[in-house]
Amino acid sequence: MQRIVIVGGGYAGLGAIGALRELKDAELILIEPGEGHQLIPELPEALAKHGDVNHHVMPYDQLLKDSPLTRVNDSVTGLDTAAKTVILSGGDPVSYDWLVLCPGSEPSLPPIPGLREVAHTLRDGHDARGIKDALRYAKDQRVAVIGGGLTGVEVAGMLAIDHDVILVEAFDRLLPALGIGLSAYAYKRLRAAGVTVVMGQKLMQVNSSRIELERDHYGYDILIWAGGITPPEWIRHSGLPLDPRGYPVADGFGEVLPQVFVAGDLWHVVVDGEDIPATAQLAALAGDFVGETVVSRITKGHPGSDFRPRLRGMLISLDEGQGVGWVLHGGIPVRGFSARTLKNFSFQQYRLKLAKIFDRPWP
Repeated sequence: MQRIVIVGGGYAGLGAIGALRELKDAELILIEPGEGHQLIPELPEALAKHGDVNHHVMPYDQLLKDSPLTRVNDSVTGLDTAAKTVILSGGDPVSYDWLVLCPGSEPSLPPIPGLREVAHTLRDGHDARGIKDALRYAKDQRVAVIGGGLTGVEVAGMLAIDHDVILVEAFDRLLPALGIGLSAYAYKRLRAAGVTVVMGQKLMQVNSSRIELERDHYGYDILIWAGGITPPEWIRHSGLPLDPRGYPVADGFGEVLPQVFVAGDLWHVVVDGEDIPATAQLAALAGDFVGETVVSRITKGHPGSDFRPRLRGMLISLDEGQGVGWVLHGGIPVRGFSARTLKNFSFQQYRLKLAKIFDRPWP
């Protein structure tokens, strides 16, 4: 019997499990210490005044109930690829025949003086609860959001209705993953909602009440960091081959070492020389793909074709009723109410996918 260990129960990990369940003669082990599957793209929604964080976290004891896999509730601290074992914080090793690494990522906090002492991040339900506990939902409370990418724009837009929000982006426009026209639409929409948008200035220093930019400074009450992600610290000491950014060097199938694969945020996907932005959608597609690749390798002896993801789109919420982005492989731009509606639909489609994989009622 083949023992397949999956590290991480996020979008990629659950996608891989969905494919690996086709193997009838395999032992599946999921190593995941979290309270539940974090619906990370939905977490900005949870920050709204009437948002419920629990609605965006699927408890594993419910999602995986009666599922033919073993869940190990512990954290990974390292690998011994020579011995084919995963090292846990509790000290007990877990052996594997095949290993799928999907541990997700961590916020990338640069060494800006004062930042780590005051910054809130938003990577899981625990983070979201911490932010909500700090929010007063009053216009006299200023929230500084650092980072004008997908998460930063969504957080700023969601909080603007109840707060004085300032959004800081070091680049010269918001949402650099989108086209210029869609970026401009997002900027205008946020400005109309009362968000102070500052672009083209890096954050230089932070204290308990003020952020110092390259040219300007602003007071704040709460600071939310949305400035990027990085691989987990233990990956840097795992013995895996890494690129200069600290990501495992994988081939077109996600394989790093023989029978060791990565998926999700840990897989820096490049197709035809183009970096594919790390999103939940890409993670889910990569998880499906890697799971199917392992199944093909075990049952047929070959992996099939390499990974060439066909993204269905990229949609960003600007507030509770408006959005912006593109859909379909050709990149058809959408904005306003239609973009927001499509994003809500994508959330429900993903929940339906999990319901089918794990034979659960509609989550």
